[in-house]
Amino acid sequence: MEYTDKEILLSWKDIDTLIKNVCKKINFNLKKDHLENYEIIAITNGGIIPATIISYKTGIKNINLFPMINKKILYNKIPFFDTSKFYLLIDEIYDTGKTFHKTSTYLTFVNHLDIFLLKRYNSSSSSNHIYGKILKDCRWVVFPWEKP
Repeated sequence: MEYTDKEILLSWKDIDTLIKNVCKKINFNLKKDHLENYEIIAITNGGIIPATIISYKTGIKNINLFPMINKKILYNKIPFFDTSKFYLLIDEIYDTGKTFHKTSTYLTFVNHLDIFLLKRYNSSSSSNHIYGKILKDCRWVVFPWEKP
């Protein structure tokens, strides 16, 4: 990670390390032989790339998109989520918690585990979270796919 006065700049190598950390925790918590029972829900926009990489690393084939633009849910675009299935809900960062709370409220009756590459601070929020690293830093995070 590269630090400037205002930003934390992540490289693809940083992403690879975070993904490895997350996948190790997923495998530990879910027992690798049960992963075929899971599907992925990627929160748009930030969760699409991490979800795709995690899909390759875990062998979970089905990726669903949870449509959010500018922190607003596009309710008419949400796919059907089967309450008898298990899901990994993936986003790039747990920052203020607004995105997480909106999606969690909608997915109340869906069995899901929340996955984040980064968590801003170690909060007392759900133990149902898996994350690659806690930042403990308020600077803006720039992911490699956001760089011009």
